[in-house]
Amino acid sequence: MKGLKKLLLVSAIAAAPLAAQAELKAVDDSVLADVSGQSGLVIEAGFGSVSGVDASTGDFYGVDWSGAGITIDAFKWIVDIEGGWDQDSNLGVNVNAGNPVPALGGFIAKDIAIAGAVDMTIDATADLANVIANGGAVAEGDGGIGISFANSNINFKVGDMGVFVEEYDLANVGQSGTVAAQQVSSYGGIEIIGMNIDNLQLVIRGNGL
Repeated sequence: MKGLKKLLLVSAIAAAPLAAQAELKAVDDSVLADVSGQSGLVIEAGFGSVSGVDASTGDFYGVDWSGAGITIDAFKWIVDIEGGWDQDSNLGVNVNAGNPVPALGGFIAKDIAIAGAVDMTIDATADLANVIANGGAVAEGDGGIGISFANSNINFKVGDMGVFVEEYDLANVGQSGTVAAQQVSSYGGIEIIGMNIDNLQLVIRGNGL
């Protein structure tokens, strides 16, 4: 339980700067009118236990990341922060006066590594009660994929996290010049050592697809 509390605390600290910089805007009803909750993916999770190492015991920073099974140099999540997003062309366009240029920013994480081991079981699943009620017929949404985990001992780290902006043409705000693309803030890294996700069960099923 100590590990879970620390994991939640670290998550809250990491999320705090993002929340502080976010600008809250009301969503127009006309935008929500096109949103339907009848289709998509439903992911159900059941947690048997989640635990981590106590920082006061052992060598907390003694993990050898050179043998990590998964390494990612950088992860970049780009969002449109200036103007509309065209779903057909998958491009964001600045709609301000002046030269229309993309104005994008987002979140970036560097030096990601996952080490350790976990046993994962994947099975087809079905809502048996619904199948019986339907006389043996599998209705839409009854089927799915079940994923369970056991014997887990996972080490996870992110070397650096931050937010960034792409190059921006100041002509769009009545000025001259450009703002160079850069990472504008760094939140440092995070390490999770000895994470146990035994008895975690996921069920993924289609909903109205």
